[in-house]
Amino acid sequence: MKSLLEIPIIDSKTRIGVRQHLRKEPYQIKSKKDLIPHLNRDLKHGWLLPILAQVDRYLWGRWDYWARCQAVPAHAWTRWQMEPMLALLENRKPERLPKFVIQETLPNEPIPQIEWQHSSIAESMLNNTLNCIPKHGEWRTWSAWEYLEYFLHWALFGFGHPAYKSLPKEPAGCEGASMRLYQVFDLSALLLYPEDYLGRILPDICGKKAQRNAGFYPTPLVVASFMSQVISHEEIDRTASFSEPACGTGALMLAQSNNCLSGVGQDIDQVLLKCALFQFFLYAPWLAIPIWWLGQTDLLLGNSLLAEKPESMNAVYWYEEWFETVENREVEENIEPTIEIVEAPEIVVQEVVQGKRKPKQNSASGQQMTLFNLEDFA
Repeated sequence: MKSLLEIPIIDSKTRIGVRQHLRKEPYQIKSKKDLIPHLNRDLKHGWLLPILAQVDRYLWGRWDYWARCQAVPAHAWTRWQMEPMLALLENRKPERLPKFVIQETLPNEPIPQIEWQHSSIAESMLNNTLNCIPKHGEWRTWSAWEYLEYFLHWALFGFGHPAYKSLPKEPAGCEGASMRLYQVFDLSALLLYPEDYLGRILPDICGKKAQRNAGFYPTPLVVASFMSQVISHEEIDRTASFSEPACGTGALMLAQSNNCLSGVGQDIDQVLLKCALFQFFLYAPWLAIPIWWLGQTDLLLGNSLLAEKPESMNAVYWYEEWFETVENREVEENIEPTIEIVEAPEIVVQEVVQGKRKPKQNSASGQQMTLFNLEDFA
């Protein structure tokens, strides 16, 4: 397997050519009638993520950019650890994140821009995918929300999210749904024509009051993109974090992902947060899997208008996953454990810098500190 640094960087001009070529090619939308009966595949946790990263490499380059952002060079890491001492010697307050670390870690190139473009083909593919969950009929019934949650769990399991480590139980009357999804779901169509597709289809089923009684009024992605341009019309700071107090399916956060590498979204609807997370994996990987040293990215479940502490639906799982890996290694090597209870990503980052928690050295280069095995994306 090639290391991340051995893979040639594809320039934006080449990607534009690939997208234009593929959009001219005919696309066959699969449905139930195209399924192979009794197909059996042993789907492993995370099986879909390498496919996603490889397709994205030739269309947008967002996952390659994410991987480069995750690895802090060894000299920058050393400088960051020395920051408290240097601040004391220079009689100043320590910087939470020294500019040197940012400059040495972030790629010189700007964030690869996604051009949002709706496609009836991609929307039909997604609709056909959801139609494959019930054995008979369509998904837009009184069980629509149950089918949607099943699909989101199935997809997030495929993407390797640590909160979804096992395949979900198939809804009643949907036996074999996993293999039907496996045959019909085509993420390349969604990547070729990026859009907030879940935000488009969910208003149609929000009237199914047999399961829920909550309205959903999404912001169109074209409007979200305009708002993002207004907000970031001046010089863009990639490390600046933004907040979306009613993120829904994540349209505003998707638009802002063209400018920022971190952001926090909050909503009172857990299903909508799962929808946002699913779409972040497709289009904004740094919002799906936080850039660990920034520590300002999450999806929160709770009412933004209340003073109650919201529940983390994303970041806390990634940090716990990493700590579990490190803790297991320390037990095997008979090292005194350094793992403590995870409280919040901000605390985690500070404890890493202070030496209370240890990042691992990325074997792809031997000179970078990271939380993730970046060779998985090579």
